[in-house]
Amino acid sequence: MRHPGQPKSPPAWYRDRGQSWIEKQFSAELDDLADLIESEHWFGDAEKHARYRVDFILKDARLIIELDGHEYHSTKEQLEKDAIRQRYLTRAGYSVIRFTGREINRDAAACVREVREMYRERMQRAPARYRVLYIDYQFLIRQMVKAREFYQEIHPEKNLRIPSLEGFIAHAVGWLHEKSFITAFVFVPTEEEYNIKPLDGQTTEHDRGEVRINVVAHDLYAAELGDHMESYAHLFDEFFLVGDDPGYVLPLRSVLPGEVSDHLVGDQKFKFLAGGKLLRKGNDETAFAGTDLARVRWQNVWYPIGTAMGLDTYEL
Repeated sequence: MRHPGQPKSPPAWYRDRGQSWIEKQFSAELDDLADLIESEHWFGDAEKHARYRVDFILKDARLIIELDGHEYHSTKEQLEKDAIRQRYLTRAGYSVIRFTGREINRDAAACVREVREMYRERMQRAPARYRVLYIDYQFLIRQMVKAREFYQEIHPEKNLRIPSLEGFIAHAVGWLHEKSFITAFVFVPTEEEYNIKPLDGQTTEHDRGEVRINVVAHDLYAAELGDHMESYAHLFDEFFLVGDDPGYVLPLRSVLPGEVSDHLVGDQKFKFLAGGKLLRKGNDETAFAGTDLARVRWQNVWYPIGTAMGLDTYEL
């Protein structure tokens, strides 16, 4: 399993054992959290029967609350299983708060207050919407080479150079008309990872906010991009893609809304798929023609490439 699963309802084979004594004590103190917190969620893939059950989850704050009864969680074997489980849930994008049965029995209300405080702190820091930018690195490099040749020909007086990845990203955010914090995942063939590996984990500031760059190397990097997009869809509200390949149609379509929306420009009504934006080839070349992704808002990827090279918008 390359990527963690998303939180799910209990699988069909599961029979609810009912709340334990410490879960009942914790639930009794929830008060204003009662409508926000959910119980009985599972993580994992269908083939493994959603193997990790979590006690309580606050999805919007990416928080999981686990209550550890002494008898069940005190052996060395179970402590090791708990550690593996916690790493899995962390990879899925959640922070895990653990309370022992002794803490719950001593003061369940204090435990709930701690959760409430952490929830409020997280929500105060959280962006209004979580945005993710997926980049097909080989596609981008090919387009940079072509764009440079084209722009150099029409601007022979300029010494145009292929921009850096971080320089391109800053301009891409502007052309997408986005702001705030964006998480970027750059997918690259394993043999080319050395070109951009120093950027992994780097946070770059731009006029509208900041972008955190993550580099993901894989031999089948395009398939990995699609798998990653679907696996981590629960962590993001809006999906941006720098790429143009038929293989991206199904994964991107699966994370966007099921229905198209109306957009009124003057007297004209247009249909579009909300929740996503593309930096791709033009309409005469795009691999997305004839698919639902043709209804996703987009810009020609050469525009941010050109401005990252130093061209003004009227020179594109």
